[in-house]
Amino acid sequence: MKKSLLSLAMCLCLLVVKAQPASAPEVKEFEAFWKKLYTAIVKKDYNAVCQYIEFPLVVKKSLADTSVQTIGRQEFPGFFSVYLEMPAKDDFINKYGMLRARKALSEDDKTMVDEDSATIEDFEFQKVDGQWKLVYVYATDNG
Repeated sequence: MKKSLLSLAMCLCLLVVKAQPASAPEVKEFEAFWKKLYTAIVKKDYNAVCQYIEFPLVVKKSLADTSVQTIGRQEFPGFFSVYLEMPAKDDFINKYGMLRARKALSEDDKTMVDEDSATIEDFEFQKVDGQWKLVYVYATDNG
């Protein structure tokens, strides 16, 4: 019984440590990355956006479907143009407007950054070979 409780306590400690937000340097590093990506998105400079993507990009097409598709570098400009025009939540007309409003990361956004992954809106980022990259786009369609 004591061994089980000790094991459970260790597991809980590990979960608490992993649940801690990233340290200030890690958040600052991601913020610098976000600023570059944000600028490219706002300018709709798809070639620049591609620099910050690990291809093939994995995309989940809808909340109602568990299937995913992969987007290659050549397909990305067409995909992203359509993605930016999709309806968005809250007061935003489309996802472009929603992303445009994210120039600076909120405190909530910063809690979603850890040392090697981050989630901002529909985007999942990971460190790939020491560099932040967009690796996954969630639920591009609410249907």
